[in-house]
Amino acid sequence: MKPTILIVEDDDELQELYAAMLEALDYEIETARDGAEALDRLAVVDPDLIVLDILLDRMMGDEFYRRLRQVPRHRQTPVVVVSVLPKERCTEMLGTDAWTVFLRKPFQKREFVEAVQRGLGTRARDERG
Repeated sequence: MKPTILIVEDDDELQELYAAMLEALDYEIETARDGAEALDRLAVVDPDLIVLDILLDRMMGDEFYRRLRQVPRHRQTPVVVVSVLPKERCTEMLGTDAWTVFLRKPFQKREFVEAVQRGLGTRARDERG
């Protein structure tokens, strides 16, 4: 079964770019434009990893992250944070242990793919114990 990745990104071009890169690697892709839509998607999808932008419309990424971690089945879901904000600011907003991998925009395709693969590797290790 292909790993499922939920991409939470409000920039349509970036969302399409991330999806295309990951589909080319045979991942199943789900998308949401903001935190509220992402929470709705989680009612029907159980992603293996979430790619999360912080600066979103309607519900920001930090609020989505707090709500995500309140759901028992998603407390350990790996999160790749992608943001134009510096890592220090994201740490202030989300906490020190909030993400599996952090990427500051802009980044290279290789960096993005490696971040996703590291995040999925973390989940595999957690499931093995």
